[in-house]
Amino acid sequence: MQIFFARLRYNRTMHLSDTILDQAFAIYEEFGPNRLIARGERLQSEFPQLSSDEIAFMLQEMKRVSDTVYALAERGGETVIGNVAVSQTLQTKHPFLHARGLAHAIFLVNYFAWHDGYDKNPAV
Repeated sequence: MQIFFARLRYNRTMHLSDTILDQAFAIYEEFGPNRLIARGERLQSEFPQLSSDEIAFMLQEMKRVSDTVYALAERGGETVIGNVAVSQTLQTKHPFLHARGLAHAIFLVNYFAWHDGYDKNPAV
């Protein structure tokens, strides 16, 4: 809980809205040729108004989301634990996920679960 409030204060100081953070996750984990461009560069290009400290903070937050995504994939994704559990876990741990970022996170949970076989044989 203490970490959450520290992060919340940091967000307010840096003026990072939930919408920016939500969009940032979709950019951070995008597929295609843009994936060859460093994540920090892609985020800075998409959000030129943000400082390098804000981009660094976003990179840390996006890494946390990615860790949650893979943990849910290891549990089997929606195939095993259901779409409500996946969605609720993502939004509970990362309340800024609500639109494009949430949709991409859910897609990745299911993609990794399928690709790595956890939908048939969960690791956890």
